[in-house]
Amino acid sequence: MKWKMVSLEDGYRQVRVEAPWEEIAADYDNILRDYARLRVPGFRPGKVPRQVIEQRFRREISEHLSRRCAPRLCRQALELAQAEAAGPVEVSEIEWETGQSLRFTARFIPYPEFELPDYRSLRPVEAGVGDPQGELSLRLLELVSFPIPDALIRVELAPDDLAESEPGSEPWQAAAQRVKLMLILKRIAREEGVEVEEADVDRRIEEKAAEFGSKADILRAELEQGSGRPRLKDLLLAESVLDYLLENTQK
Repeated sequence: MKWKMVSLEDGYRQVRVEAPWEEIAADYDNILRDYARLRVPGFRPGKVPRQVIEQRFRREISEHLSRRCAPRLCRQALELAQAEAAGPVEVSEIEWETGQSLRFTARFIPYPEFELPDYRSLRPVEAGVGDPQGELSLRLLELVSFPIPDALIRVELAPDDLAESEPGSEPWQAAAQRVKLMLILKRIAREEGVEVEEADVDRRIEEKAAEFGSKADILRAELEQGSGRPRLKDLLLAESVLDYLLENTQK
């Protein structure tokens, strides 16, 4: 894999990634096998020639390959560059041809530098507190101080159409606190090995769909249209870290 990192003027960084075909060939073959099961006029199911599948479903295969490979390759490139994304990674300019390298550009906001507090020594949350997670969150926010990148705050405000809020305004300050807490909790999650799997996200989607009398597939599709699924995964990670701290460091 080849990569090149550059810093942008708006607080973002950009990495250009090039991966040889050998690193995505298995993914491509798996995707082709999935499309080979589809019905194609003039051919028996499962007997469609490979070249027909590649031509007929090229756009769909390209989108599937991009979604499947770009996030993994981007994570690998950031690890090689010793960089870490603090928010969503935007992938663009994807180029590929069968048997050739996959190229794409990824833009991300770098993780701000800060020291974690001695969270293992925090005094226990008193019994009877109505919102133990909220109380613990406030304590963590009070113990850590670092500047929050404006770009991250605007990303947090965007789903509510508040991205143009003025710095210092009430929506801005509230979003800055949410971003700050999430950054702290993600860093603790890495230190303590707390993880959230995609299966956990799917379970929460199913629970919410049942709660609202909707279908899980519909809710899942809505979340995947934008940043809904990554935000939900972050929410579950935050809950998991706070539960972990309450159970293991508050005794």
